[in-house]
Amino acid sequence: MFSLIEIWRKEGKTQQEFCKEKELDYHQFQYWLRRYKRSHEPEQVQPGFTQVKLIPQSLNTAPMELIFPDGRKLIFHHPVDATFLRNLLH
Repeated sequence: MFSLIEIWRKEGKTQQEFCKEKELDYHQFQYWLRRYKRSHEPEQVQPGFTQVKLIPQSLNTAPMELIFPDGRKLIFHHPVDATFLRNLLH
């Protein structure tokens, strides 16, 4: 089905036109198009809660990093108070 979706994208027809031409069920095509998009497009970050793991290190020497699920990092080069961090994440 993914190969049909790629053909549809190249042809530039509407989804309904393409489904009629290829004798495909429109709703089934929609289902496979959603699956195609999930597997071929970058994952978008959904807003919500995330678990914060604190790794014990010496606060005097080590920088602190927050690594988000999508790979972005927030780096503090100086010691950070836990209350400041909590307020920042809210």
